[in-house]
Amino acid sequence: MRRLAYIAIGLGAQHLASCSPQFAFAGPATVPEGFFDNQMASGLAEPVGLAAVPDAFGSPPRVLFVEQRTARVAMISGGTVFTVGTVPGVASVDFERGLLGVAVDPNFPSRPYLYVHCTDGRAGHTIAISRFTLTGDLTHAGNGALQFDPASRYDLLDALPDNATNHNGGTVRFGPDHMLYVSLGDDLTGCLAQDPAQLVGKILRLDVSRLPAGPGGPPPLALLIPPGNPFPSLPDSNSKLVWTVGLRNPFRFHIDDRTGALEIADVGQDTYEELDWAPSAGMDMGWPLKEASSLYASCSQQPPSPVTSPIHYYDHSVGLAIMSAGVYRQRSTGNYRFGTEYDGDCFLIDYYSGMMRRLKGSGSSWSIAPMVQGQTSSSWATGLDQVSDVLETADGAMWYCRQAVSGAAGTGEIRRIGRVQTTSVPAGAATFSIEAPRPSPSAGVVTLGWTLADAQRVELGVYDVRGRRVRALYANSLAPAGRHETVWDGRDDQGAAVDPGLYFMRLRAGEAERSTRITLVR
Repeated sequence: MRRLAYIAIGLGAQHLASCSPQFAFAGPATVPEGFFDNQMASGLAEPVGLAAVPDAFGSPPRVLFVEQRTARVAMISGGTVFTVGTVPGVASVDFERGLLGVAVDPNFPSRPYLYVHCTDGRAGHTIAISRFTLTGDLTHAGNGALQFDPASRYDLLDALPDNATNHNGGTVRFGPDHMLYVSLGDDLTGCLAQDPAQLVGKILRLDVSRLPAGPGGPPPLALLIPPGNPFPSLPDSNSKLVWTVGLRNPFRFHIDDRTGALEIADVGQDTYEELDWAPSAGMDMGWPLKEASSLYASCSQQPPSPVTSPIHYYDHSVGLAIMSAGVYRQRSTGNYRFGTEYDGDCFLIDYYSGMMRRLKGSGSSWSIAPMVQGQTSSSWATGLDQVSDVLETADGAMWYCRQAVSGAAGTGEIRRIGRVQTTSVPAGAATFSIEAPRPSPSAGVVTLGWTLADAQRVELGVYDVRGRRVRALYANSLAPAGRHETVWDGRDDQGAAVDPGLYFMRLRAGEAERSTRITLVR
């Protein structure tokens, strides 16, 4: 398997040896009627994690992403990608190592801090949870650009076990309680996931409010222990950081921003992928005693609490590595909100098969939500292969990062799913405009701007001088009224770089069609 094409995300050894997924060109996901999927940034190097800057409600979102191998932190603001900084010392030569997760302090900008989860090569191999101080346009008065100085690093934890190359976890997120939650894989030591004193196979809950400003760390563990954690009486200080136990590789989890419940995707071993639900402290998700609903192994450690079954699981005929995609919460306003019928639903994605499922809860039980118009299977959406993180922004959109297209270097992208807020779509010609591509000429990456006066079903593509389509950017998708920016990375539908020369961007909306020229030089 090619490392650059995808991360292994802790597949079982037997399954990892036998699988060789083939990724086709992805493009827009196939989403239900009334939804759209558009590209927000392209030409990226394996983007793996997302976070939003907690700006004032109603502001255009500033979305941060991290690149797994380059250790770059970058941000999309107003259609432009800015580099925020690079995390030093990241160990990233193995499938699952690298810069894996990012979060922003919920009290930003008064606490202008960014937190990362990475595998650390500064002193052997460990996992580090670190903080950096952000500077720049903190209040979003201008273009929104932010930066950090690597010298501002403060390590919260810098010696978490990373003896195996995989099973590292990788998520850092803040809950509505303003505590920082951290996921850790079992580091291939399954039974230690049942021992609260061992910081593997766990979700941690940390209080970052008392840490000193500036660089340094790590602090005494007592400074990170919050009230309300489930094991305060255990003698080992590690135990006092633990929130959830019994996990194999919780690479991605999300937090319901209303209830604080955790939606945890635990990547499976030989047979199953499972989605766990942790609405309270101290829950045991069962690994390695159970894989999903099946008994798996025995351990000398006594489970610290009764084992909880997953709310959903599927076998490896459906997919090979589960990703949580969040608890969707309907916003009172927002141009792209999904609708009240989606409020509180859980979403999940499989990294390899690209399917997205939507679950609806009723009391303590969960089931696949009823199909909606345009949905043809139990998958609410398809075509989401190599998606490693999902983020709901304040405008109601669901952003996601795709690590690579067809495994090709430098083809990672950030995309966004939203719902068109309109009761009807005009049947006639749309009033719209397209802008001259920039830069012109271009060495490969071109930004294309276009504006719709009405919500319309749009087809957008790049064509050569003989009229043959080179790349589909929008494929008969509903797009909302307003200005849009689409980035073409100079590649065709198969992910190959096109030859230099003259090309045309062709936009069709309603019954109208317009084109503009693109000149590529290499």
